[in-house]
Amino acid sequence: MNAKCKLPIKNDESSKEIEQAIDFEFYKILFEPVRSEIMKYLAVNGLKSIKEIAENFTQDRSVISRHLELMNRYGIVSKTKLNRSTLYDLNNSYVIEKFESTTNSLKKSVKK
Repeated sequence: MNAKCKLPIKNDESSKEIEQAIDFEFYKILFEPVRSEIMKYLAVNGLKSIKEIAENFTQDRSVISRHLELMNRYGIVSKTKLNRSTLYDLNNSYVIEKFESTTNSLKKSVKK
């Protein structure tokens, strides 16, 4: 994480454990506003082509395509080629697994 806390940290080891518990890159990719909307769209509508997805957003199709490629790289969506079409689907189990893993790691690292 690039930003440094200006407050004194009592236990630097706990701070490192928390940073390791959270995959900041994954969450940064996931919670970018357009990508979050794409994720919600796919969660509700299931497997869709780039064309079908892009029709529901104000951004240009090429911008949506770049978002989907990045989401695919991080495992948030899966990509399937069908003839000349590329279909995307939300990788529900992976996203849920990431949230559960982060939650479990944080529970171990954070003092109650």
